[in-house]
Amino acid sequence: MKIVTGSQMREIDARTIKEGGISERTLIERAGRMAAEWVMRRFAAKGLRVVALAGKGHNGADALVAGACLRRAGYAVKTIKAWQKGAMPALTRSLQDDKRVLVLDGLFGIGLNRSIAGESMAMVRAVNSSQAVVVALDIPSGLDADTGEPRSAAVRADYTLTFGLPKRGLVEERAADVVGELHALDIGFPERFVAPAHGCGELLTWEEMADWFPQRSRRAHKGDCGRVLVVGGSVGMAGAPALTARAALRAGAGLVTLVVPQSIYPISAVLAGAEVMTRPCADSGRGFFGATALKELINLAETSDSVVLGMGLGRAPATRKLVEAWVAHGRKPLLVDADGLNLLADLRNGWKCRSDEMVVTPHPGEMARLCGMTVEAVQEDRLGVTADFVRRHQAVTVLKGARTVVGWMDEKAGVRLAVNALVGNPAMATAGSGDVLSGVIAALMARGLKATDAARAGVFLHAVAGDLAVKGNASLIAGDLIDQLPAAVREIEKQRFSFGHKSFHGI
Repeated sequence: MKIVTGSQMREIDARTIKEGGISERTLIERAGRMAAEWVMRRFAAKGLRVVALAGKGHNGADALVAGACLRRAGYAVKTIKAWQKGAMPALTRSLQDDKRVLVLDGLFGIGLNRSIAGESMAMVRAVNSSQAVVVALDIPSGLDADTGEPRSAAVRADYTLTFGLPKRGLVEERAADVVGELHALDIGFPERFVAPAHGCGELLTWEEMADWFPQRSRRAHKGDCGRVLVVGGSVGMAGAPALTARAALRAGAGLVTLVVPQSIYPISAVLAGAEVMTRPCADSGRGFFGATALKELINLAETSDSVVLGMGLGRAPATRKLVEAWVAHGRKPLLVDADGLNLLADLRNGWKCRSDEMVVTPHPGEMARLCGMTVEAVQEDRLGVTADFVRRHQAVTVLKGARTVVGWMDEKAGVRLAVNALVGNPAMATAGSGDVLSGVIAALMARGLKATDAARAGVFLHAVAGDLAVKGNASLIAGDLIDQLPAAVREIEKQRFSFGHKSFHGI
């Protein structure tokens, strides 16, 4: 699903009305009706009071239609037209109601081109200071559709139901706390008007994932299901590669071998579990890999379908030489993470991946080191930084975060970007979560997916596991993600047969 700018969405809307024979009123009615259907699926009518807050524009019309649909369905609905006298006192009273309150935010849409002030500002502040559940229609009022920055202020939504295509501002990481949980509702813009839009990237969706996950033959044996080699660990960092190995198995790899320095072998073997094959590599008692380990590791890689390198490696000079040689000469699909990336950043002459089957998975700090810039600069333009990095290094790139970005080179289109914004949650921000993601992506590569597809599918699967595992905003640990991977795979596989009605994405 394309991610577009506000102007591109307005052009698609205008062409649909002018050339597509679909009236403006029809689009508004579809948007309002589908928003109401979403609310009915998520929230029971009993005890719920809906406040439909409508501005003068199309966004306000969406809210009016949604409110009317909910009223007909038996919900208690209070409609507030923001331009009418007495609107602010009416909103204040409605938000103070002691019953459960849900606000349909239709104050401003993507066409807003000025700062919010006056009574509109007071309305935004009243909604934000209330205890109401807020459902933004198309975009939270006041949020810039392109940058994800508030125009002086913005409604903080719990859910955002965007119509047609997601707007770039909605998937920017800086907007995550304002957008809340994002859902894209297809209101029927014709593909012939959508296709010409260049877009800013793509949104990862359930439908796409349902077609990507490899299916096992009923006659499969473990050797058919992918062999993953995990190389990592150093003194004090025995757990990171063990998490990666366990995650690779849970994500469907048939065989996983974990290789660690001999000094930490006993603890890594225990942490990885009985199902993971473990191998010690001579380290002369130093506790980290040296350049002399390269030949042994390359030999092990020859019998593997993918290799993961970097978790807990440490940053010893000898280990840097090992990473540099592997990136330059290794022949198997390769994922580099964590200290592997830090070691690449230390290379004076830079680096370029050897094939299109290499994946790197930096968090913002690692990306900053790789690019020679600040973390703040990375976060300010995550899409642009990822695109530039892919152009320079040619690797499939996963920039982790609240809105994980995947970038890759396409022979015809050049750099392409995809953003994960429909699944995942803040509880996943925990130590070891990235190690689990590396194992998931490596397992999918070993099972036959191209690196570009494995990276996107792995990011999505990892986030679905996080949604299944969450027990609160800060109680999740990395092992919970691993435990939920089989259920996450089932959730994605179920979607294979459940898209007869495609109006709701990410539900």
